[in-house]
Amino acid sequence: MTTPEKSPTHSLPDRARSQNVTIHDVARHSGVSYQTVSRVINNHANVAQQTRARVLQTIEELNYRPSLLAKGLVTRRSQLIGVVAHGMNQYGPSQILQNVQESAHEVGYQIMLTTLQQVDLEYVQEQDVLTAARRLQQFGVDGLVLLTNYDAHDIARGLGDSLPFVMIDATPDVHGPTVSIDQFGGAVTAARHLSALGHRRLLHISGPPGWSDARLRREGFESVVQRDGLDILPPYEGDWSAYSGYHATLRALDDGLDFTGVFASNDQMALGVLSALKSRGLKVPGDVSVIGFDDTPEAAHYDPPLTTVRQDFGQLGRKSLEELLRLIQEPAGRERHYVFGSQLVVRATTAPPRESPAR
Repeated sequence: MTTPEKSPTHSLPDRARSQNVTIHDVARHSGVSYQTVSRVINNHANVAQQTRARVLQTIEELNYRPSLLAKGLVTRRSQLIGVVAHGMNQYGPSQILQNVQESAHEVGYQIMLTTLQQVDLEYVQEQDVLTAARRLQQFGVDGLVLLTNYDAHDIARGLGDSLPFVMIDATPDVHGPTVSIDQFGGAVTAARHLSALGHRRLLHISGPPGWSDARLRREGFESVVQRDGLDILPPYEGDWSAYSGYHATLRALDDGLDFTGVFASNDQMALGVLSALKSRGLKVPGDVSVIGFDDTPEAAHYDPPLTTVRQDFGQLGRKSLEELLRLIQEPAGRERHYVFGSQLVVRATTAPPRESPAR
């Protein structure tokens, strides 16, 4: 004769209002064994639907949060993903991280983040990345997401087969699974837009040289200058900030450069460009057209609203998690590379040039 499960006790203990609720509390108040609660938590099929519903309701009422360590002993998965990031004070990396985190939460994973501290935005050292990755591995993460906005050619070799990983924002020629947005192609789109409007003398405000995005955007811009036979002007380097865009533009004007268009490698530097041009009495787009990169939320509210190149960071986050989970489930799975395009967003800062360039 089968012994029926006990009816659940409906009065919740005081500890339900604390953070010390255990699996045994859930079992007692559901009227089931703790093994049944464990099967519900781990989504086992052999639990009656009515019982499953009762346990899930009790979990919600008691605000029970299963131990990842205990769950990992059953599933052999920690439900943790390690992230090694760099440049989190910049819009692009911070948006990538946010979307990776949201995508991870949607599939039941938590994020453990290690940030590489590079105050001067100089070159990231491979050993720093590998040390951070191994430190996360000690916490039992199921896989790694690496924000590789630097030269990452040797990272895959250093990691080997120790743990599934995906590199975000790596250049297309890097060995290892990658998910990225076409930075070269986005810069080509920006420069072609200005060229198609009739601009022949274009100033480029580039990002810092240690960033692969900055290098690829500069190379994309230069390819259009060469292809369209535009006048070659020296690039002026910034550090992604509006301050650097402002002073780079003033230096170019003080150096006597004549230009009718500016491609700034991100929207923040483009904001500085707009301010510098205004300070010298130049109108945008009447005297100089300006285009940025990223399409930050503020770009549509610049004065004038900024023409820019939009990157879909949500798509980047979703695809990177999808690819990492595939590699976690299939450790010997084939290495894949995904490159997404960008979108030109035309607003009020670009127009055909006047006859006289900026001076």
